Parts: sequence; structure tokens; C-alpha cells
Amino acid sequence: MRSWRNVLGRLAALGPIVTACDAGSAGSSRPQPRVVVRWEERRQHITGFGASSAWTAPALSKELADRFFSAESGIGLSLLRVRIAPDGTTGEVETARAAMARGARVWAAPWSPPGEWKARPQSSEQARLFDTSQGLFGGRLSKEHYADWARQLAGFVKSVEEQGIELMALSVQNEPDYEAPWETCRFTPEELTEFVRDHLIPALAAEGLDTPLLAPEATGWSAVARYADPLLADATTRAAIRFVATHGYNGSPHAYAAPTEHGKEFWQTEVSEDDGPAGDTGMESGSRLGILIHDDLTRGNVNAWHYWWLLPRTDVQTVSNSALVQDGVLTRRAYVLGNFSRFVRPGSVRVETAPAAPGNNVHVSAYRSSDAGELVIVAVNASAVDVEQAFELDGVGVAELTPWLTSEDAALEPGEPVAVEGATFQYTLPTRSVTTFVGAVIP
Repeated sequence: MRSWRNVLGRLAALGPIVTACDAGSAGSSRPQPRVVVRWEERRQHITGFGASSAWTAPALSKELADRFFSAESGIGLSLLRVRIAPDGTTGEVETARAAMARGARVWAAPWSPPGEWKARPQSSEQARLFDTSQGLFGGRLSKEHYADWARQLAGFVKSVEEQGIELMALSVQNEPDYEAPWETCRFTPEELTEFVRDHLIPALAAEGLDTPLLAPEATGWSAVARYADPLLADATTRAAIRFVATHGYNGSPHAYAAPTEHGKEFWQTEVSEDDGPAGDTGMESGSRLGILIHDDLTRGNVNAWHYWWLLPRTDVQTVSNSALVQDGVLTRRAYVLGNFSRFVRPGSVRVETAPAAPGNNVHVSAYRSSDAGELVIVAVNASAVDVEQAFELDGVGVAELTPWLTSEDAALEPGEPVAVEGATFQYTLPTRSVTTFVGAVIP
């Protein structure tokens, strides 16, 4: 849960958004280097794309559930992150059921243990927030209550499974490196490893559960290794953790080899875009989000990617509230996420694109389906001009590709098929748009 300013530094590190003044008059088309899609140069497999229903979505209408989770009529999210409340329950069972009914998988994360189990922070401002929130905002879990909280988390897993919710993973703690004016609980890396090894793993085993663990969900790229390395160095915690996870708020995405070296998946599990209760619902926000997704996939090599909120929280005015839906309508950032999630399905594999950023703030990634029968190319044009882009397909034959466009004027809408001739094709990417090209592979 963050405001847009936390993402701005990361975007600035990636280079400026190209404006009409930088690249010529708005609406002009500029040719640039050809992007080669290298079918046989495989990178990470993709587990899915998701978002969270924490606090905001105890239930969804059929229409919204279809829009979020259907790969036929919606944006095709395949992962849902639900909140574990301090009392060890969740109010999102109906949303989880709706997601599962449409093929999505569900996992859960805790933000804070009960306030009475936590130690008061020393800083005066954090202590004030802690006191006014009955101990939920900030502070640390007292060691004498490690076992209590571990048993409560294990009880949560057992309870939701009895309600028909099969959890793909249990997160150990949301953002253990951060205290804020909302539910948080700080752990040091060593404390988190101790809690998982000596308390959470035994508590799950005592309930007969083998639920995979996900950790550490640190605030960003600059903190994930500091927390994940001790968890992976310990043989007991390493065996229980299947998913290493980071949030996308601080630092720039970069290759982090430890998860792969230990046979773990690497997930990005939360980032929000824009600021305020309404914010920018159009393609300025959408194109920024497209870059964030692209870079996490191509620079960070993540296996799964998550946005923050599905729905806005109506009682929040001072923190990020830029959900995928605003005023009952899907925002352009929702459709931009759909340019990835609807077509890059679980089991897909990312393949190399060279260059991935050919210029003019165009960003291109490509994927092969799990059965290698379909090619998907996602092109983000974050500039204020149309860009004429050439593509070459290396090692794969495709007769034609259907473009699916999200722009100010289009909401994930299909266009006329584009013919591939001599393993190449050319396409004009509209200003501030995301275009997904989908084509059947010639056997």
C-alpha cells in the first residue's frame, strides 16, 4: 500500500517518458531499430498475473468477477491475493470462490498480528500511531507470542480450506521492513527466519498442512535480498519456501539469482500506480504501468506479477487508492495489465527480444505458450507519438498476428490481423498504448 511518489524514483531511473517535444510533433510516426523475437532463447516461465482484494472486495458482482478473472471476456487475472486479518480470518472468501470458479489461484498474506501480541515502537511518531490503532500500526511481534501467531496463521489455512479455498501459498509477512499508518509489523531478517523456522513451519505441520510458503514480500527491489538470503541459507526455511517475493516500490528491477539457484519461483506481489482517491485513470497512468510490468518481467525475471487493489477503498484518502476499477469502471491500467494477463497464460515462457527497448520509449517482450503453439508479443509505447516498429521472428513461423490494443480510445480491443512476410512484420504503435500481438505457430 503506497502512494505514487514511491514508484516515481524507479520510473525516473528507467529514463524519461518521450514527449512530443522530444520526438517530433504528436501523431507523427518514426521508424526505429527492428526488434528480433528469439523463439529458442527461453527465459523464465510465467505462473500468472494478479491483484489483491484486501480490505476492499469481500465479494464481487458476477460482472466484475468476469471482468477480472475471465480469459475469454475479461482481463484474465490468474492469481488473487487475499488479506489475513489480525484475528486470523479473512472477509474475502466469496471473492476467492469467484476467482477460483474462473480458473484463478488464491494465496493469502498477513499484515499484522493482534496488537496485544506486539511490542510498542520506540520512535515517538510510530508509538503514537501504534497507540491510536490498538497496536496494529507498526511495532514488532513479541517473541513470547511467536508461537501464538504461528498457530493462528496455521488455523487460518485450515479454516479457509474447510470453506473450499485451496491456498496456493501462505505469505509469511507483508513488508516486514516497513512501519506505516496502516497494519504493519516489522521483523529483522534474522527475526523473520527464526519465526518461520522455529514456529510457523512446526505450527503448519501440527495441523497436517504442507502449504507452500511465500516470503519475504519486502517493500522493494532494494530490500528483497537482505530478507530472502537468510531464509534461503537456512535448510529448514529453504525447504518450506516455494516462492520468493518482493514488492515493487523501492529500487529498480534487476536479476536476483538466488531464487532460481535454489529452485524457487520469484514473484512481484504488489505495486500501485498513481496517487489519490481517483488519480489518473487513462493512458498516462496506463503506459507507466506497462513499463513497470515490462521491466519486472525482462529485468527482474519474475515468474508472477501483481498489482495492488482490484477495487478502491472508499475510506482511504491519504494513501494510494489507485485501483484497477474507479467509479465502477475498469481503468486503462486494468486493460494494460490485461494486455499481459489475458494472453500470457500460466505456463507460458518468456523468450528473448533484442533489443527489448529499441528507443522512443517503446518496450517489447515476447512469450511462447505452454504447448509452444502460440506466440505472444507485448509492445508498450509510452511516448506521446505514434511509433513505426519493425519485428523479426527468429526460429518460429507465424502466418499472421492479431493485435489487441489498449489506448485512450481502445480498451483491449482486437484489430485486423497483421501478415508476417519473410519472418518480418511492421506495425505503427499508437501514442501511449500497449499492443499485444497473438499468433498461432506454424507446426
